[in-house]
Amino acid sequence: MRVWTRAALGVVVLLAAACTGSNPANEQRSVEEVRIGVLAPLSGANRAAGQDALRGAQLAAALVNGEEGPVPLLGVTDAGLRGLGGPKIAIVPADTGSDPLRSPARGATQAANLVTQERVVGIVGAYDAEVTKAASQRTERLGVPFVNGDTSTGYLTERGLDWFFRTGPTDRMFGQAFFSTLRQEKVRPKRISVLYTTDANGEGLHRVLHNLAPEADYDEHGMVKFAPGKANLVPELEVLRNDKKPDVLFLVTSTGSDAVRVLETMGDIGYRPPEIFAFGGGFSEPQVLQAAGAAGEGLFYSSAWSREVAARNPSAKPVMDRYEGRFSAAMSEVAAGSFTAVLTLAAAIDAAGSVDPQRVRTALIGLDLPGRSTIMPWSGVRFDTSHQNARAAGTVEQVVQGGFRVVFPAELAQAR
Repeated sequence: MRVWTRAALGVVVLLAAACTGSNPANEQRSVEEVRIGVLAPLSGANRAAGQDALRGAQLAAALVNGEEGPVPLLGVTDAGLRGLGGPKIAIVPADTGSDPLRSPARGATQAANLVTQERVVGIVGAYDAEVTKAASQRTERLGVPFVNGDTSTGYLTERGLDWFFRTGPTDRMFGQAFFSTLRQEKVRPKRISVLYTTDANGEGLHRVLHNLAPEADYDEHGMVKFAPGKANLVPELEVLRNDKKPDVLFLVTSTGSDAVRVLETMGDIGYRPPEIFAFGGGFSEPQVLQAAGAAGEGLFYSSAWSREVAARNPSAKPVMDRYEGRFSAAMSEVAAGSFTAVLTLAAAIDAAGSVDPQRVRTALIGLDLPGRSTIMPWSGVRFDTSHQNARAAGTVEQVVQGGFRVVFPAELAQAR
């Protein structure tokens, strides 16, 4: 646990780099406040997720600052950064908005403002894949660490960037979790189909599943697609029922409204495949499944964060309890991802012993954190050559009587 005691406190050092030199002795004498930038959609349709991301980062700072008392995960016993004389972390938010057309450019501008005007030395975020892409390209030119904890789109860590790192699972990792769930069933399903939206996210997720199917010894027995926002989905579902007849349906949508519409239409026409695996942003938050009501019962979906697992984890539960006590809201996958991104960055700064950007980057590359040092249901944090956390993984949960129960990995499951 000692690595996290020093790492959580060391996050403050990162942000001091903008106003101090790289000499640790000078940093210790001069730092009064350390600033971390958080890119998030704090307005528009995605503002609820953006608020969760900001809250996750704020909780990480509060724990380091001694505002929430010690927790087993961090071992923080005194306020602020001891190595720098006790300065506090300040979280500096920047709103990227929720407009698919304007938000990427806005995110890039906000990232530059955080570095050049707000004097942050590290950034976490930015929820949306295209916004994350644009913002991280800007921080790449500025030479500033960018740690993403809430975007799973695969190409983000395939661009060869020096300063971008991702702590959470990729879409491929989530897809692997789905097929692993099928393999552990007593009676193996035979026919699979994919119902997906024709936007970029839907097409991309379909490709992930299509490529993984042969690896799991499956043939795709039919794909059906529909335009995002389409009101009448009966024709597509009739094709599935009368022609494709899948044992397992992968339902891929980018928005919660499309996800709920599919499930409700299934109820209206009296059709339900034996198993439905939900994939994509439309299912990233439990409230989407709750909005589906009885239509969502029995659904499987994948997540990087599980409240059920966290409640049984002596390291994660105190963090979850403090989040819910502080914000009067349930800790979500987005909040947990943002929290983890901040503390991963902190661990690298602690290992570097400096706020020099190049030394922090080198420390991120060499970081090796065990699973017990995180609140996530993973085996830890270690970045591969693409700066993707190779130890991240997706869990699969099932909606059971309105609740959410883990079914994969088997060692974490309590019910099916």
